[in-house]
Amino acid sequence: MRYARLAVVLGAVLAAVLLGAPAASAHPLGNFTVNSYSGLVVRPDGVRVDYVLDVAELPTFQLGLTPAALPAWAHRTCTAVARGVTLRVDGRPVAVDGGVGAAAFRPGTAGLHTLRLGCRLTAPADLTGARRIEYTSSAYADRVGWREVTAVGDRMTVGGDVPRDSVSRRLTAYPADLLSSPLDVRGAVLDVRAGGPPLAGVTGTSAAGAPTRGVDALTRWFTDFVGRPQLTAGVGLLAVVLSVALGAAHAFAPGHGKTVMAAYLVGRRGSLRHAAVVAGTVTLTHTAGVLVLGVLLTTAVAVAPTQVYAWLGVTSGVLLAAVGASLLRRARSEQGDPHDHPHPHDHPHPHDHLHPHDHRHGHARPAVPPIRRTGLLVMGFVGGLVPSPSAVVVLLGAVALGRTWFGVVLVAAYGAGMALTLAGLGYVLARCGGLLERRGSGAAVARLGRALPVLTASLVVLVGLGIAVQAGAVLVATR
Repeated sequence: MRYARLAVVLGAVLAAVLLGAPAASAHPLGNFTVNSYSGLVVRPDGVRVDYVLDVAELPTFQLGLTPAALPAWAHRTCTAVARGVTLRVDGRPVAVDGGVGAAAFRPGTAGLHTLRLGCRLTAPADLTGARRIEYTSSAYADRVGWREVTAVGDRMTVGGDVPRDSVSRRLTAYPADLLSSPLDVRGAVLDVRAGGPPLAGVTGTSAAGAPTRGVDALTRWFTDFVGRPQLTAGVGLLAVVLSVALGAAHAFAPGHGKTVMAAYLVGRRGSLRHAAVVAGTVTLTHTAGVLVLGVLLTTAVAVAPTQVYAWLGVTSGVLLAAVGASLLRRARSEQGDPHDHPHPHDHPHPHDHLHPHDHRHGHARPAVPPIRRTGLLVMGFVGGLVPSPSAVVVLLGAVALGRTWFGVVLVAAYGAGMALTLAGLGYVLARCGGLLERRGSGAAVARLGRALPVLTASLVVLVGLGIAVQAGAVLVATR
């Protein structure tokens, strides 16, 4: 029973580390998203499209706009959006005019802003009879985000399965149950006919409203410190402490080498020193990634954060799967070694000793090959390859406010918090694995000890492939 409890504890630790909690972000859909809404209003004299754009912190920062430049940017963007719209009536294309637009900044995180744009697009057409309308929009197709289309009639009856009401309230209240799989609706097909009540209460081109924030208190405090107008020594010290705490919490999120540490340290009798090497490499890689990505986003407007993260995800997933395959190959080869076999007893000492001797020696598991430093460094590199969006936002917020040095300090403290958590988790995993092997006895425990390295290595392969496929899907969607 004691060994069964030990196995349960080890399994619980592994499950908590492997599953983790999702990382928080300031914008409900992520700091790098560009979200759009098309509200179609069908009238007897044509179609009006109330188009809304909600731009998160990172792409807003890249635009480098000032309040004075917003009107001109809104006009150019609405014109570009109209060019990306295809509208057909009974199969015939109808010209779409960019019309008028209005843009406004909204408070974001870390002293940064989000951006909201409203455009009123018009497509004149005779819709007095029964008509079929086809609408598609290709604007910002290379960016990940929420895309939604609704349709209503103004003295017209609209048929089809296009919703009448916006589930996100025109990109101001994203449903929590859809954040992990946001809507991606880029077009609609409507069957319309004349007749119906007049429409009232349409907001048109207004840029009012802002997305509801889904940020935990720790992340909000952490990012808000960067935007404080007065940066005193006490505020700065508290911000550093919160950076360490948030980094430690972020290390519980999926990734960051925890899966690899579970397989490697449990299956190969790792030590605290080995866990520290992985944790330190994860932290250095993560911190360097944040700084490099911050420089790219600051100096290159054409860099799309979504695609950068997707490529990093593909690379991380492929490397992780390769590490898992190496672990699996080694674990399977070691299982082929004999563990208990008869062998001749020809030692010269006399056989008059009193203890029974059956000429069979139970051999323990063969000595596990030493853990290679190169393998530890590779695992740490894989775990820290994808930087945290929250850390990037904090760095860019500091840059925007002329406090670059403060942003670098906070990012380094964030990485130190990750290192502390990862080293502690690695040590616990290693101790659990060693305790199970030292105290375990019996056939069931022996089978568990032999199967655990194979199972965890297989899990690493599957997780790596899953990360690569998921990131690859983002690349395909934004191509």
